[in-house]
Amino acid sequence: MRITMFTSARNGMPYLENCLRSILVAAQGLDVEILYADACSTDGSAACARRLLGADRVRVEPDGGFGDAVNKALPRATGEVFAALPADDLLAPDALRHVAAAFTAQPQAGWAIGMYDIVDAAERPIRPLHKGYKNFAVRHFHRWWLMAENIIPWVSFFIRREFRQEIGDLINEKECLANDYDYFIRCTKRMPPLVIPHILGRWRYHATSYSGTQMRRMSWDAWRVCRSHTSNPLLLAMSAICCTRNALLFDKIG
Repeated sequence: MRITMFTSARNGMPYLENCLRSILVAAQGLDVEILYADACSTDGSAACARRLLGADRVRVEPDGGFGDAVNKALPRATGEVFAALPADDLLAPDALRHVAAAFTAQPQAGWAIGMYDIVDAAERPIRPLHKGYKNFAVRHFHRWWLMAENIIPWVSFFIRREFRQEIGDLINEKECLANDYDYFIRCTKRMPPLVIPHILGRWRYHATSYSGTQMRRMSWDAWRVCRSHTSNPLLLAMSAICCTRNALLFDKIG
């Protein structure tokens, strides 16, 4: 089974190199295509990617954010399974083996999610309570839980090629910072995910990430996403509570 791993960045240093190295380690012994898109960086990100991946795996072009870069990458991907890893996150060493085994064992599965760690800028584990809560929610996945709040990060999301063609593109990131949340809900509406009970990656929380700088806007956008997918008053109330909690307390969790 071929897996396509994609990442993109605009000025992704200093995190990009370790991100790409984590993919290379996880890809050892497997059929993995690695693609990188650079949004005209000025900090050497493209040169770093060419050095690690080879020039033929690197594309330099303007984009409208990570979601737009993912949309542009999908037609180029040749893997049966596709995953998009933000340039400041990390893949777990055995992640792709677990993913390949899971999709091979469940050929009807359109998409999969797994467990994840949360680390700081120096890759030290942080927020154990938050991590434990989110991993519990993933392990016991239910669409109502996802409607209440986004429990899935990019680092633990994998989708089969045929299924992603059904789901379509991500919405514009400039219009909605919670475009990944919208995408995951659209996947859930088609079929439940295959849950992989292993750590697939490490989500990095740091001061310059969207989560670190725009949590209030992300929370408001998540509420708008939920409202666009349901009129159930209970789910809307749960979403409002979770979005407000994240906007007010996220920096104090853990």
